[in-house]
Amino acid sequence: MTASEHVRLLRDLRSVRRFTAEPVAQHVIDDLLDVVRWTGSSSNRQPWELVLVRNRETVAALADIGGGPGARHLADATLAIVLVMANERADFDAGRCAERVLLTLAAHGIGACVAGFARPEQGDAVKQLLGVPADRTIRIAISAGHPAGDRAHLVSAERDVDDRLPLHTMRLGRKPLAEIVHLERYGSR
Repeated sequence: MTASEHVRLLRDLRSVRRFTAEPVAQHVIDDLLDVVRWTGSSSNRQPWELVLVRNRETVAALADIGGGPGARHLADATLAIVLVMANERADFDAGRCAERVLLTLAAHGIGACVAGFARPEQGDAVKQLLGVPADRTIRIAISAGHPAGDRAHLVSAERDVDDRLPLHTMRLGRKPLAEIVHLERYGSR
């Protein structure tokens, strides 16, 4: 891959919220686990463990625990990846790990989206569902699967293509660089 192809992979990464029923291949999962194992972390603590969930009922239960449009996409995923963190102070490392998961899946053509369990009772419910020790922290699960068409990444006020899930409205596109870049000091362009 050339540098521009790597940059394109990074730039074009999109959240996919609708999936086909085709399972994620084991070689993709093997690559994913290898990448996660080598992901950098604060002081190289590697404060994560993953729970890979393929059971349809358990994946649907994760979506129910997440509630609302922020986790609804888990329901149709053929694979859910739950990040189990060593403690509450590992949020930065959880973000690094989640991004590597998303990029690895995208490199294989697999769609994915992050679901958050922001409230402590949600994390506790996931721990109970999956048998995770009480001293661990769960705030993130990632839905994964083969994208259900070219529009599987879009979010709008319209109903999903099969009319099962109403989708929430989200601003598409990106802010111009002039709004997000400061040179030397904040406010200097």
